[in-house]
This record gives sequence, structure tokens and C-alpha cells, in this order.
Amino acid sequence: MRWYRNLYTGRYASIHRASIIRGLRHGKDMPSVYVITRAMDSDGILEIYRSQEFRKEYYQKKDPLVVGLAMSRTEAEEVVRQIVDDLYRWKGDFDIDAFCDTDHT
Repeated sequence: MRWYRNLYTGRYASIHRASIIRGLRHGKDMPSVYVITRAMDSDGILEIYRSQEFRKEYYQKKDPLVVGLAMSRTEAEEVVRQIVDDLYRWKGDFDIDAFCDTDHT
């Protein structure tokens, strides 16, 4: 899995950011963690997954770009909303690839 350099985190996930990242890299079971990625298999912008999904070989082969972390589904939805708002404010469109490849902060 690859990591967006300006990784978004929810309020609670930001407190545990380092341990969440470490846990994801080592395949730890973290049932309350949600991972937000650039859409892998659809025409969408972003996708939300439970962290356990990334322990499966299918996702390991996909090499997803992780753009956000959250500690609940609700927090994940809030993070997605923030990313989409920032994405649209940045250039007035929803080009997630350009957004993730550019330092826009």
C-alpha cells in the first residue's frame, strides 16, 4: 500500500496516527480503523474500507493509495467530505489523481 504524503486523518485517528500506520503495515487486527483510498475498481473518487480488508491478498496486489484514516465509519465519512471539499476548492473539479500527485497545501 502506498501513502498520500498529505494523509488526512479524522479527529480520533490523528491521535493514534503513527500506531495505525504501523499496524496497517504489519497486518494487525484493528477493527475500529477505516482506511480511505483513491478508488481502485470504479469510476469513483474515493472508497472507504475496514482495515481488515487490507490483510487480504487481493488488496495487497492492488497496491492502493491510502489518502485518509479514521476510527469509525462516521469519522471516515467526515474525512471523505473534507477531502472532496479540498479537492473541489483546489481546482474546481474532482481530479483525484492530479490532487494526489501535486503538493497543493
